[in-house]
Amino acid sequence: MVRPTLLGGRNRKLLGRALLFVLLGAAAVLWLVPFAVILLTSVRAQGELISEGIFSLPRKVELANFEKAWRLGQFATYFRNSAIVVIVKVPLGLLVSSLAAYPLAKMTFRLNTAIFMFFLLGLAVPVHVTLLPLVVMLKRLGLVNTLVALIPPYVVFGLPFQVFVLRGFFRTIPSEIMEAARIDGASELMIFLRIMIPLALPALATLYVIDALATWNELPIALVLISKDEWRPVATGLLRFQGQFSSAYTQLMAGVLITVAPVLVLYAVFQRYLVAGLTAGALKE
Repeated sequence: MVRPTLLGGRNRKLLGRALLFVLLGAAAVLWLVPFAVILLTSVRAQGELISEGIFSLPRKVELANFEKAWRLGQFATYFRNSAIVVIVKVPLGLLVSSLAAYPLAKMTFRLNTAIFMFFLLGLAVPVHVTLLPLVVMLKRLGLVNTLVALIPPYVVFGLPFQVFVLRGFFRTIPSEIMEAARIDGASELMIFLRIMIPLALPALATLYVIDALATWNELPIALVLISKDEWRPVATGLLRFQGQFSSAYTQLMAGVLITVAPVLVLYAVFQRYLVAGLTAGALKE
């Protein structure tokens, strides 16, 4: 015979689980509503949008909005520029951050904590505060209005978070492995390249995805440093849909979908690595 207390405990557990699913379902709906609005707006006529509102279903699907958005936003050029920046900047940023995180995690020296805190302070510095100094400095170097101008600030602003994650991950790797390699005659560079980097691949893969998404979507720095259309990245293409007196909202939403399509594909392919890579070293101190 099952005791009433056991039945009551089981019922409470089932009720709590059902409530959790309801809350998660409601949160998912709230997250999907903006995407649904963008999708519905992108496949309808401008006049229909104005007359019937954003939450009504389109009477006719206007796929021509995507073709018009591609041409108006000059996405053929902007996609090329963003792809070049991502291909160059992301590996370079991960290389620099891993070179900084390795000694901070596995070496003992006087300013270890101070240097780590200096990196963490970078998380609190707003991008907008640095725009004027960046323009002045890069203009004197003759780099303004080139893709090269985007690489240094993008790398620097990515370092604080990357160093924080990689330092925590490196600390989870047993130091005995390094000691054994040193006994066998391995140098610090060899230990870093042949032991630490291969073991840190989950964290590096996670940071690669996050950094690629952030670089692809970055707008303020690119908007200030590059004014020539031939070198602008993809995020600035959406500004071409804003006129002086009106905006082509349907084409703008189509442009938004075109812009985020590579991001969604990249996230869908690598999303299983994100949680594992970020939490692997989160509790190690």
